[in-house]
Amino acid sequence: MSSVWSKRRRICKLVQEAERDIAQHFEYTQMPSSASPLDQNANHSLSGETKKEHPSPVSPLSHGSVCSGSLEYHVCRDSNSVSSPGSDSSDSDCCDNESNESMLLHQLKDWATTFSISLVGLTALLNLLRMYHPHLPRDGRTLLGTQSHVATRKVGNGEYYHFGLEQGIHQKLKSLKIQSSLQGLKLQFNIDGLPLFRSSRTQLWPILCLADCDYSKSPFLVGLYCGVTKPASVFDYLADFVKDLTNVLEHGIDYNGKQLEVSVSAVVCDAPARAFVKNIKSHNGYSGCDKCMQVGKWHNKMTYPETNARPRTDSNFCAMADEEHHLEGKLGPLTGIVKMVSQFPLDYMHLCCLGVMRKLLLFWLKGKKLATRLPSKTVGLVSKNLLNQRPYTPSEFSRKPRELTEIDRWKATELRQFMIYTGPVVLKNCMPQEVYDNFMLFSVAMFLLLTPDISEEKLCFAGNILVCFVRHFGELYGKEEIVFNVHQLVHLADEYRRFGALDNVSAFPFENCLGRIKKLVRKPHQPLQQVVKRLSEMPTALKHHNGPLPPQFGTADQFNKITWNECTISTEPGDNCIEVGHEIAVVKNIVRAEDVTYVIYQTFKHKENSFLYPCASSYIGSYQVSGLHSNLGVCRVEHIQRKCALYKDRDSFIVIPLAHMFV
Repeated sequence: MSSVWSKRRRICKLVQEAERDIAQHFEYTQMPSSASPLDQNANHSLSGETKKEHPSPVSPLSHGSVCSGSLEYHVCRDSNSVSSPGSDSSDSDCCDNESNESMLLHQLKDWATTFSISLVGLTALLNLLRMYHPHLPRDGRTLLGTQSHVATRKVGNGEYYHFGLEQGIHQKLKSLKIQSSLQGLKLQFNIDGLPLFRSSRTQLWPILCLADCDYSKSPFLVGLYCGVTKPASVFDYLADFVKDLTNVLEHGIDYNGKQLEVSVSAVVCDAPARAFVKNIKSHNGYSGCDKCMQVGKWHNKMTYPETNARPRTDSNFCAMADEEHHLEGKLGPLTGIVKMVSQFPLDYMHLCCLGVMRKLLLFWLKGKKLATRLPSKTVGLVSKNLLNQRPYTPSEFSRKPRELTEIDRWKATELRQFMIYTGPVVLKNCMPQEVYDNFMLFSVAMFLLLTPDISEEKLCFAGNILVCFVRHFGELYGKEEIVFNVHQLVHLADEYRRFGALDNVSAFPFENCLGRIKKLVRKPHQPLQQVVKRLSEMPTALKHHNGPLPPQFGTADQFNKITWNECTISTEPGDNCIEVGHEIAVVKNIVRAEDVTYVIYQTFKHKENSFLYPCASSYIGSYQVSGLHSNLGVCRVEHIQRKCALYKDRDSFIVIPLAHMFV
């Protein structure tokens, strides 16, 4: 702490010296009306143009602000800003000065929170600005409204701070401006560990909540634990949360004078966190599967070879029908509040992307079995194919493909992209057919399970080929490799029946929020208090003129990019492939005439299946296409069925529809 205060005193001394230098050079004199000469110059330079204050999306301690978006400033013209001489003019000038001062305060606060400016740096800036704007506070903490005291409670070897569930819901609904027509509220929760530093064991364990009506998919904090290990007792850790949740479920919440009924949709966790919260055996235990009552088999690691074991139910979990599944003969703290089996879904981000997909790639790159390991020349060819797909990557994907040599640094989104989209394209004809066919079982099934509203026929098909994948996986890579992640694939079809597309109960939005929470910690000292204080501080189309136009659109406005149905449609590669009717098309232009937006497109001449196993590719809407018709087609933008990814494959292209909602 002494070094921090020494640094603060050193900065303040430098600021005072700078103030004296500025005063000597500019002969600063304070104006009687509390407005400096700089303020007057600023008023003249605006020439009647004033900035509208950007409303802060959340109030102090609004935890949703961790995941807030970028800042926007809107400029408007005020015709009354030029006043006539006389007493009315002086009153107007005074009001304008007060308005400008208030606006400066808000803009400084927004700037400091948006760019994570340190309190020392912000305080130094304020002391410089005070020479021209004496109304500004001296300390950055005053400007930001930093919470002065953080009341934590001891939990094991760490400490815990509870933000409050009901308070978080109210602030989230207020920030989202949800209409009063809202009838009820469904909540998802996430609990996971977050290591902070590589050189320390210090870690955070946040409790996050996501409302189903939150179109921004920005969770907010309910509680936060900090310690050198995970909480010693799940009962102590969740005590405040259980009390809060029980009260909200029983009484609902009052919103705009209306009582809203609250229910729990799901508790989304990875396997270790699920075991911790439910107080059950971990994934490497003999009775570790939380979806079926299979007893594992030990092959130097725990394996689960069965694919049709007796399923667990909420009732037999509460009755502790399988005593070996529970730790110390105790039920978890959430038992009786949420359904302990059906409301704890399998998270495909950890299970499929970071689990099975990464495992397959490591088998191909570094596996012990020569029959399934790829030669270095083939690895180089696949990497080259991946890099060749970069220009064709849709803008909805947050990352472009990387080489296989960087597999240890691949993120979950990159593994998902390979699993569904680029993998079937770049691996084709580059590996043994039985290995490729096994991967295609996995890829096609995941594509279907990430697609909303599929038929029961397709859902049964997805479930069957996942079972086939697990069995075939054991034959290729060895029975001892059917570990927890591989086994749980057989339960994913049942998760779809409960929750719909797997993205509905995905950990992706929660992981994004965890990353933003981690950035709030600026030093190792008191990380929990830092997060709480940082939270308390937080408050379109491009025209062109060179596209092809049918004769009827001679005078229409032309665009090269629009946002439609949460997707980007463009005339550039990567975002220019769409499905119209039963045809695959490439967007050539986007026009707007008489308040209606149209897409000008060309369809492909040749369309055929890109693969035939485990089903014809047309079954999931994927094709191999080539050759464009010369004729232009026209359709309204709302008649586009869906956007597709278009990947280069030698002299043709492979089309794969975008399956999931949050790419």
